[in-house]
Amino acid sequence: MEVGMTVLTPTPPPAGTGDLLNRLQGRAAEIIKHSSWDTSEVLRTLPPEIRLTEVPWVARRNLSAIFRALRDNATPSDDELRPARAIAVQRADEGVPLSVVIRNWQRGFEGFWSEAASIARPEETAEIAYLGAALISLFGAYSATLVDAYEQEKVILDSEKSSAGHLVARMILDGQEARPYADRFRIELAAEYHVLALAIASTPEEQVEDATGRLVAGRRKMRRILSLPEFHRTNPTLTTLGPAGGHLLMPVDPNSRSSADVVAGALVERIRSSVDVPIRAGLVEAVPIADVPSAGTLASEVLRLSSAHRSERTIYRLADVALAYQLTRPGPASEHLRSVLEPLEPFPDLITFLQDYLRCDMDRARTARTLGVHPNTVNNRLHKVASLCGIDPAGFEGVMAFGAALIVANSTPEASPDSPRRPAGGRGAPVAE
Repeated sequence: MEVGMTVLTPTPPPAGTGDLLNRLQGRAAEIIKHSSWDTSEVLRTLPPEIRLTEVPWVARRNLSAIFRALRDNATPSDDELRPARAIAVQRADEGVPLSVVIRNWQRGFEGFWSEAASIARPEETAEIAYLGAALISLFGAYSATLVDAYEQEKVILDSEKSSAGHLVARMILDGQEARPYADRFRIELAAEYHVLALAIASTPEEQVEDATGRLVAGRRKMRRILSLPEFHRTNPTLTTLGPAGGHLLMPVDPNSRSSADVVAGALVERIRSSVDVPIRAGLVEAVPIADVPSAGTLASEVLRLSSAHRSERTIYRLADVALAYQLTRPGPASEHLRSVLEPLEPFPDLITFLQDYLRCDMDRARTARTLGVHPNTVNNRLHKVASLCGIDPAGFEGVMAFGAALIVANSTPEASPDSPRRPAGGRGAPVAE
């Protein structure tokens, strides 16, 4: 017995086992032929070229190893198991379910046993008993080999599919024809998608100074996210996500009664839980695949504008930032609104004061408490703003003008989606009280 082999059964083969196996080996051609005649439901699920050509080939390649193992009462060697590993890898690559692969081999062992039983003589009961026990053990050895090889190949294929999914998502978002690539990697495209743009905060490990440490932390973070089942289905959620965020294309299930908010919210929460950092998302729901490029742009814009939103929610839609969206469209009006705050740029503390004043609903006493100053200081600052800008922030026109100007200033493309900047930069003169 070779090193590494183990016995199939504790009981050695009876004396007549060799003679029985010789007679059985003489029927090897019949066994191989019968393997292609099998009309079981298991084999009917396979393409004809596999059932009629490859199955007999597999039987021919493995029968010699099986006969050798039964004669020696020893498990097959690594070399003898190589054809089984190769066919398992091929089946994984073809997308044949592992259960079908195992059942197919089970049918082969059952056929082998049936041939042995049919030619056994009445006095060969001990030999038949040995063959039955040995075949069960042998099927276990082959099954373990098949499962290991199949699952290892699936890990590789899943990794390749994940990369392919990123490419397909990028192509769809860019308006390119992605179907040939999707078909190549067996990615089923949906008719409609919910489109999300995500901003993912950094983990503590990503905030280290060492570049290699940040890179490793970012990859570990993405591995946790992409291990979620939504990214590994036949009809998967496609993504361009990186450590800081990206887009998600969630296929719309026409049979689902759940709203886009619920479906998207559940996935975003699972992503958040997997990495334990804050996440914000802009959502555009249920768009045809042809409209995904424009929806991706809109989702990114909604996400950007949400950074200045006062609520603490995770997912935002256009309705949540509609005013900011409209006010920040390019044009003469937006340029005018930006100019409203220009007289205050030398006094950035006055701009901060205006923001707090409007957030306190123009309540001067509440503003004073928020800022920790005397109410007269609030009055003085309001007068200062009015004198500099020519617009009274205490009146309706001033509230509308300054509110709109602050929205435009806080929604400039340069602002980080995770930390909205103040509308005026630099250090200016102190505010006169």
